[in-house]
Amino acid sequence: MSKLASVADAIIRHIESGSLRAGDKLPSEGELAASHGVSVGTIQKALARLVHSGLITREQGRGTFVSGTQVAPADVRYLRFRDAENKELTSYVHARSVKRMKRGGPWSAFLGGEDFVRIERTISIGGRVDLYSEFWLREDHFARLGDLDRVSLEKNLRELLGQRLALPTLRVDQWIRFAALPAAAARELQSSTDAPGFIMELRGYTLRDQPLYYQCVYSGPFSERLVVMS
Repeated sequence: MSKLASVADAIIRHIESGSLRAGDKLPSEGELAASHGVSVGTIQKALARLVHSGLITREQGRGTFVSGTQVAPADVRYLRFRDAENKELTSYVHARSVKRMKRGGPWSAFLGGEDFVRIERTISIGGRVDLYSEFWLREDHFARLGDLDRVSLEKNLRELLGQRLALPTLRVDQWIRFAALPAAAARELQSSTDAPGFIMELRGYTLRDQPLYYQCVYSGPFSERLVVMS
C-alpha cells in the first residue's frame, strides 16, 4: 500500500471506529504529516482524495472536517464488498445534487410519464473505490416525499419510498456491463470518457409490479481486488 493510500486508510479507520465523528475537525496538515511520517504534500493528496469521496470537507480559514455519511449494510445491499483480507468495507454516501428535468432516456422508457427527478450521489467503498450513482424517480413520487434534507438523501432511498409513500421495493432487475462512462460520471469519478468503466443498471418495482425507480451506478477502472457480497 502506498504512503498516500496508507494515510487515507488510517483516517477512514478513525472514522469507522468512532474516534472521528461527523463534524469533528482533523489535525492540521503539519500535525498529520508528523504523526504519519510523510510529507505535507502526501497529506494534501490524501485529504484531496477523501474530499472527492465526500468523507471530509475543507473550509478555507477553518480547517478540515469529517462530513461523510456512514451507511449501514442494508442501505447498500446491492453494493457491498470485502477486501482481499476478507474485511467488509464500510460505505459512505455523499449527496451531490437533485435535478428536475423532462429529458427522456432509459429512465423515462421504464418509469413512464414526462417529469423526472434525478438524485446524484457518490459512494466511497472504504475509501478504496468511488462509485457515482444516478437515482431516477417520477416527479410526482418525489414531490410526495416532502422536504428532504441532505441527511435523508444520503440514506437508503428505497426504504424512504417504502416508509413515506407505502411503495416498497418488491423486485429489482440488475444488469452490468463495461462501456465508456457518460460525461457526468467521468467528471465525478475523475476518470476519462475514453476508458471503459463499470456500469450497473437497476430497475426497481413496487406493488402490482409497477416501475418505481431507475438507477445507474458507475465506476472507473480500479486495481483493488474486492469480493462482492450477496
